Amino acid sequence: MEKNNGNADGPVRALHVLESLAAMRQPAGLLAIAAATGLSKSKAYRALRALQNDGFVDRAGRDGYRIGIRGIGLATLIGPRPALLQRARPVINRLAALSSETVTLHLRSGAHRVLVLGSDTSDWERRQAVRIGERAPLTTGCSGTVILAWLPDDEARKVIDGRPVHQQRPTAVGLARIRADGFAISRSANHRGINGVAAPLIDPADGAPLGSVVIAGPEHRLPDDTLFRLARPLMAACGELAPALATVLGPNSSVREETLNVAVQDFATP
Repeated sequence: MEKNNGNADGPVRALHVLESLAAMRQPAGLLAIAAATGLSKSKAYRALRALQNDGFVDRAGRDGYRIGIRGIGLATLIGPRPALLQRARPVINRLAALSSETVTLHLRSGAHRVLVLGSDTSDWERRQAVRIGERAPLTTGCSGTVILAWLPDDEARKVIDGRPVHQQRPTAVGLARIRADGFAISRSANHRGINGVAAPLIDPADGAPLGSVVIAGPEHRLPDDTLFRLARPLMAACGELAPALATVLGPNSSVREETLNVAVQDFATP
């Protein structure tokens, strides 16, 4: 028999599924999730698919489902930050002090990136630029294209081909230039009047892009020469931060997946 949440409408049901999954050892199978929520297998599956489509849940192959990066980003709004992001904060704040601009940390989530941490500031205008949980395609803005540039060519092409033809689609030449430079620049790409420079967080073990760090601000304060000047300390900071992130955010290996489960619990546990 289903619990009361079985009679809830779609969005509320999905929240119940997300809440139950966060409390489970991950990855968790469909039957286990259905049992934990009191839902039928079909209703649990539909809720999981809806959550997966929006990046709140990731499918871990035959092993089941785990909390996705967007779900983790949401958790940072309503719960304590995990120890990992607390370790990242000094690096982010140091860059913010150096640049006098907003600095944000983004993690890759499939074909998207998610903003998970922003620099501390008392400036209202800059606080508005830091929207924890904001999700955007890898194909737009320097925070995404700098991740896209370090993906294997076939994987990057799949991401690009998955975007509508009328939307921004980086070229192979443009991505090669980003790799050669070591950073990406955007001008009013995701937010009108905002320029930015981003560097990738690269796993030193296998070269996989884990995410990116961005320095961004109004275009009149960040013309091209300033963006290029900030690129060097930004890349150095990413080189410092990436190894600390790699153990929990690297792709695919069973050891890393097990560690990611711990990180997800850190987000979910009060």
